Amino acid sequence: MNHDNNEEYEEELDWAEDQNSMEESTILDLVNKSVIEPNLFNTMNWINNVHERIKDPTTMLLSTKLAISSEVFSDYRGKDFDTDSNTLGLEQIERLKHQFSKLEHQFSKMGSRVDHCLPYEEHFRLNSPLELFLFEMSYGSYPPPEILMMLVKCFNLYFLAEGTLSLEEVFFGKVVKRAGNFSMRKARSDNFKEFHYQVIREKESREYSSKNFNLEEFALSFLRMSKENETDRPVINVTEDNIESFIVAYYRWKKRNLNKQKSAIDIEEIKSEVVSVLVALGYTQQKVEQTVLEIFDSKLSLEENVRNALGSLF
Repeated sequence: MNHDNNEEYEEELDWAEDQNSMEESTILDLVNKSVIEPNLFNTMNWINNVHERIKDPTTMLLSTKLAISSEVFSDYRGKDFDTDSNTLGLEQIERLKHQFSKLEHQFSKMGSRVDHCLPYEEHFRLNSPLELFLFEMSYGSYPPPEILMMLVKCFNLYFLAEGTLSLEEVFFGKVVKRAGNFSMRKARSDNFKEFHYQVIREKESREYSSKNFNLEEFALSFLRMSKENETDRPVINVTEDNIESFIVAYYRWKKRNLNKQKSAIDIEEIKSEVVSVLVALGYTQQKVEQTVLEIFDSKLSLEENVRNALGSLF
C-alpha cells in the first residue's frame, strides 16, 4: 500500500514519532509506578513490537499500550545516551520513508532473519534479546536492528533514570530477594538448561527404539560422561549421592521456566486482578499494592499469586 500522499497516514506517523521520542520516559514512569519491570526493552515482547514497527512504522509502541491501559501519561524529558541528539527513532530515520528503514536496509546487506523463528519467543537456552545478541556475535552473525535497538534503549533508560536504576535492573529486572543477582541466578539455571537440552536429545534418539527412557539412569550416565570427557558444560555441584535431589530441583525448574510466557500486557492485567481480589477481601489498597510489588511472580497464575500475597499479608 502506498502511503506517500495519505494525510491520515502522515498523522499516524507523526503520532508514532512523538511516542517513540519519549519511549524511555514512558518506560521510566511505568517502572516508577510499579506497573512493569525495568527490563522491558530486553524482552522478546519489545523486540517483536520493534519488528512490527519496521514493517509498519505506525504500529503502536508496546510502551504506549501499557501506558494507556495503566493511565500513565509521560512528558519527554530530553535526556538520552547521545546527549547531542534526540533518542534514536523516527525523526532520524524517517528520511528514508519508514522507521528503522536505514538500519533494516544496511542489515539486509550483512545478514538475514530466520523466518521460522519469527515472532521471537523465549527459549530455555536463549530467553532474552541480550542473549540473542551474544549468540549472534559469537557465531559471527550481524544482529538484526531490533536487537541493536534494544542495547541503545537500555542504556538510554539507564542514563535517563539518573541513578535510580542500575544496569542490572535495566537489563535483567529487579534483584530477586534471597536469590541473588541475574548472574548468580543464571549460573544455577544453566545447570538445568544444559541437562534439559541433553534430555531432549536423548529422548529424540530413542523415539524409534524400544528402549524406555529413565530420567535417573540418564542423569547418572550423563554425569559420568561429563566427568570422563571433561566437557565445557558440566553438571555443577551434582554427585551420584545427591542425584535424586538434583532431579527434584530439575522438575521444579521445568515447571517455573518452561511454561508459556505471558506478554507484558497479560502480566499487568493479572497483577491488577490480584490487587482487586485482595482489596475486595478487605485489605487496604496501599498495603496490597506494596505486597503485590514484593511477591508478584509473572510465571504463576492469578490464584497462585493471590495465595502467596495472602501468606505475606497474614
